[in-house]
Amino acid sequence: MVAVSDEEGPPRRKPGPHILSRFDGDLGHLRSLVLEMGQRVLAQVKTASAALADCDIAKARQVIDERRAIRDLDIDSLEANARLYAIHQPVASDLRLVLTLSRAVYDLERISGEAVRLAGIAQELYECQPSARERVIFQDVQRMARPAIDLLEKSLQALADEEVRVAIEVAMDGKELEELFRSALRRLATYLMEDPRNIRWVIDCTLGIKAMERVGDHACSIARNLIFSVTGKDVRHMNVVNLPAD
Repeated sequence: MVAVSDEEGPPRRKPGPHILSRFDGDLGHLRSLVLEMGQRVLAQVKTASAALADCDIAKARQVIDERRAIRDLDIDSLEANARLYAIHQPVASDLRLVLTLSRAVYDLERISGEAVRLAGIAQELYECQPSARERVIFQDVQRMARPAIDLLEKSLQALADEEVRVAIEVAMDGKELEELFRSALRRLATYLMEDPRNIRWVIDCTLGIKAMERVGDHACSIARNLIFSVTGKDVRHMNVVNLPAD
């Protein structure tokens, strides 16, 4: 029998930093970008709502100016997402989390667009200076603003904490916003029947309540995607009432 020396064969390479450590770092970078984007978008929606309620041109311009910073975060997030796929090729639960974060980027970018839409309506109101009677028509936008903002806040909290229970609450609470939207449409129809000259304000208000509805829809989308990330269940087309929160 020939003895084999421990020194035979090519020298072994010293192990570098663990591949999982590099993956965690890149994933953490993407996650921080998404959460920062979320907080900026949340502030943008709140400011847009206040701008519309007060016909505040300064706040409306602030919302529109913030759009550039949010787009920059959108681009940075997409680049970080591409890096994760190209270098690490995540699988299983890691892949689900990466997908959830990339989808959140899309939803947040769309919410930002709705905030800019609200700011545009606020600018038009400032220029036209509607009477107190005409401004009453826009109260439905404010009625929808609070629950829509609540949904967005909770979805971002769920995303930050990876908390399925909160995500399920958001997905279920979205039904309330849908009811508010339908009720608002019925009220707006009465304004048209009372005075056809209200058509200009009714159209603007309809765009406003639709923007708020879309904010809520995208917040629910973030929550549903988080449920998928943590549980592996795709609930986008399912009833989440019976889904366990554990």
